[in-house]
Amino acid sequence: MNITLIMVQSVDGKITQGQSSYHDGWTSKEELSYFQDVVAKQRLIVMGKHTYESFKDKIVLSPHIRRIVMTRNPTAYSAAAVPGQLEFTRETPSELVTRLESMGYTHMLLVGGSHVNNAFLAEKLITECLISIEPTFLGQGKSLFTSLHRNVQLTLRDTKKLNKRGTMVLHYSVSYER
Repeated sequence: MNITLIMVQSVDGKITQGQSSYHDGWTSKEELSYFQDVVAKQRLIVMGKHTYESFKDKIVLSPHIRRIVMTRNPTAYSAAAVPGQLEFTRETPSELVTRLESMGYTHMLLVGGSHVNNAFLAEKLITECLISIEPTFLGQGKSLFTSLHRNVQLTLRDTKKLNKRGTMVLHYSVSYER
């Protein structure tokens, strides 16, 4: 399965401002528009519990998009679940990918956060990254990954400038150390 990680971060590598899970206030409207355009083209989106909690009020469910939230306690979200549109699971990334491939999915958009990103990277499942860089320093906040325990090589495939301030999208393919 092709798994694309899409994230926005500051120049100093932060995906949140301080302890906040929100991007409000430091990400540009052009980056948000880019993200929404990418999401609109997807059939399968996976995120972590904190990302879901941060954006659940902004998610518009559709029978054409399956969203899966990874959490240690999926039963806590049973009232919010909508079969085929919004699911909650405690599967490992590999278990989830195997199940979804058996359902015919060939591409997944991974939208974070850092714990889920790390889990997919640890299992060598991320195949490409779309990393938006906002021209700002946040100083404190969460990083793209909680920790890296291996050397992961990226190859730049494309760049795109989103605005005059210099918000950039870097498109990388991912190679794992053998």
